Amino acid sequence: MIEYLKQEYRKAKKEVSRLEGAAKLQYVWDYYKLWIIGVVCTLLFIIYFVTARIMTPNDNWFYITIANTQADAGNGSQLWKDFVEYGGFDTRQKNVYFNTNCFFDPFSEKPNDYYTYFVAYVDAGTLDLITMEKDDLQKLGERGRLLDLSLPEASKIMEKYSDRLIYAVPLDTEYSTEPVPIGIDLSDTVLVSKYHVYADSCAVGLSAHCPHMDAILTFLSFVLEN
Repeated sequence: MIEYLKQEYRKAKKEVSRLEGAAKLQYVWDYYKLWIIGVVCTLLFIIYFVTARIMTPNDNWFYITIANTQADAGNGSQLWKDFVEYGGFDTRQKNVYFNTNCFFDPFSEKPNDYYTYFVAYVDAGTLDLITMEKDDLQKLGERGRLLDLSLPEASKIMEKYSDRLIYAVPLDTEYSTEPVPIGIDLSDTVLVSKYHVYADSCAVGLSAHCPHMDAILTFLSFVLEN
């Protein structure tokens, strides 16, 4: 390939040396325009990629997984826009991420890759919330990946939304043999009535290692008070 390019360069140099003025440029364009276009496009792609990496924030204000829905509820959706405006989040500084690419059955004995990704986000301390239909969230809560809302770090949520709690008995009997609060019922909120994220029931659970409690409280206020 390199030898071929050298030969082409010598050939072009020889031909161009015989021409004058605009004829030189016309010759180069006529015979090498595809190469020129290819190089320009490659440079533009590199510039775009580098700029996007520099300009895109790496940290999050808030990260929610909206699971098992085909609704338009991801980044850029009306739901996302309304929440960003409600919370006053500057997305030029940090991300507000609505992940709708997650589909798994908590009742299945063989969880799929989506469940594996969910667990990874929980364990990495990236995920704040997950929404699912109520029965699904209750089953997910048995697996110990959702925050026990009776713990001190969730005291504000317990105080404010105690009438909406969803309970599950953990599979890990060493943790508890009694039902523990693992979620909040959102079936009568705008997630169902206005944004149609789910058809009937809807519930939210906090990640066991949720990093943004203030943003979680803002989200709950947004969906429950609008």
